[in-house]
Amino acid sequence: MGMRHFWLGLAILSLSCHSLAIWAPPGNPDEAERLWDQGQAAMKRGEPDEAIAFYERSLFADPKLLRNHLSLAAAYLEKGDDAASCEHLTKYVAAHPEHAVMRAHLAELLLRLHRSAEARAEFERFIADVQDDQPLAARHLVHCHSRLMEIAEEDQDEYAEHLHRGIGLYLLACRRADVADPDGELCPESLLCKAAGELNLACLERPEEARPSGYLYGVWSKLGQQQPALRCLRAADDAGPFTYLTPTEKRDLRLACHCRELARPAK
Repeated sequence: MGMRHFWLGLAILSLSCHSLAIWAPPGNPDEAERLWDQGQAAMKRGEPDEAIAFYERSLFADPKLLRNHLSLAAAYLEKGDDAASCEHLTKYVAAHPEHAVMRAHLAELLLRLHRSAEARAEFERFIADVQDDQPLAARHLVHCHSRLMEIAEEDQDEYAEHLHRGIGLYLLACRRADVADPDGELCPESLLCKAAGELNLACLERPEEARPSGYLYGVWSKLGQQQPALRCLRAADDAGPFTYLTPTEKRDLRLACHCRELARPAK
């Protein structure tokens, strides 16, 4: 119910009669806006069926008014029709790929519909899109890697399971480092050691992949272990051109290698 309330509030607030509206000919933006407003009013009254009728008429009047798809996604979710909600949310995200949070909600909806391969792709795309957005990254990345770990467990993909558990632990350790007097099992050092164990297992599963070694470089660097950090950086750099890394991970790998080169003593 919480997710439905989120959608209802989003559809009503972020995009800004009981009689049936007359269908308008295509290409009538003013009529489309009027119908969409009536749909919003119906949602506020808690009448998703009537809202859906208005949103569909609004789309008929102006197919370019794509926020109708987000509104329809919210209305169908309010009705408990996840499949229809997913259909419209997919169309909205395709039209507005810059709305990263909507992609995260699409991934969750796909997961609820047991469409795990599609959900995995959307979670990975969302991660790549927000890694440089500190507020979004801090709020969502650990959760997304947890979801990807769960998908990997269901698929019996041991590499992905260890990888995403390790990355999640690493990110959580980075967050905990900013907490005053962290201690116990969630202290940064403890989390980093657990992350190292998981990422090492991922490396053993697929030694040709750059991603586990790249994150291990970050883990060992934070633990002050320079020799294993350097070894992992070299492994990630060697594998980087041939395996998957997000744009942010590629950039960070290049910067780390460049900084290491600058730090080497001149001969």
